[in-house]
Amino acid sequence: MKRIAVIDIGTNSMRLMLCEVTDSIIAKKEKELMITRIGKDVSKTGMISEKSFVRNIDALKYFKNRADRYGVEEIYAIATSAVRDALNGEIFVAEALSQARVDVKIISGEEEAELGLWGVASEIQNPQETMLVIDIGGGSTELILGSKKRIDYKASIPAGVVRMTEQFVTSNPIKGENIANMKMKLNELFMEPLEYLSKKRIDRMVAIGGTATTTASMFHSMSIYDSKIVNNTVINLEFIEKTFNKLKDMSVQERWNVKGLQKERADVMPSGLFILQHIIEGLNKDSLIISESDNLEGIIEKYVLSKGAK
Repeated sequence: MKRIAVIDIGTNSMRLMLCEVTDSIIAKKEKELMITRIGKDVSKTGMISEKSFVRNIDALKYFKNRADRYGVEEIYAIATSAVRDALNGEIFVAEALSQARVDVKIISGEEEAELGLWGVASEIQNPQETMLVIDIGGGSTELILGSKKRIDYKASIPAGVVRMTEQFVTSNPIKGENIANMKMKLNELFMEPLEYLSKKRIDRMVAIGGTATTTASMFHSMSIYDSKIVNNTVINLEFIEKTFNKLKDMSVQERWNVKGLQKERADVMPSGLFILQHIIEGLNKDSLIISESDNLEGIIEKYVLSKGAK
């Protein structure tokens, strides 16, 4: 049995998974999330701001301390869209190693997509089942089609909840022209991927990441988040449309009272729902499944279990 920590530094949040791993399975795991917004204004300035820099180094120090107290033997840390895009992303990585003693790897959008599939596949019994995994992050959305045994298609689209909100949402409640402009951009960015995927066999459509799990949390009207209830929740298009229309007509402060919606996500959640709605409609589907297993589990599957943990 080996104790391992995995850290994912996303555009909107930083997440930690502490787990115990045997040679073939993740035997025990616990997760923690902090809204750290490393990607705030990166799409506008091209840089991680000083405040975001400090906030995320502090969060990394906290997670490193949690990992040390858990007694981990290894830490795997990845950074995605915002750090990937920022001109000072490599400086952040250097400071993460220097200040927090965490070696962070900046991964490509394609690898991010692949890790998402590995994570979802860890829970799927049928190795032949073809899945489309949708991971809506803060800066990008990853789409990957495949199964436990293969990857058929993967794409990273520069449309995430923070990026779309910063670019298109000028006020809350959200104006009709903001929605129209966002729709036009999503049509442009997703046209080729959705056209390709609409012609492919998809046995199971699965959404992962903060937008997906928060949608499930709102579906269940959760006062306290419960990952076991969220996992494998089936969400239909009608609920997504209804919830988007409800949130877009509210101020950010009014959204704080919506059960299941984290206060820290209240400003960006409408954009996440709108992206999710766009993908489902573009593929002529009417529902999808929410998975709690994502790229955190994917890292363990790819880098630990595939090699064998002692």
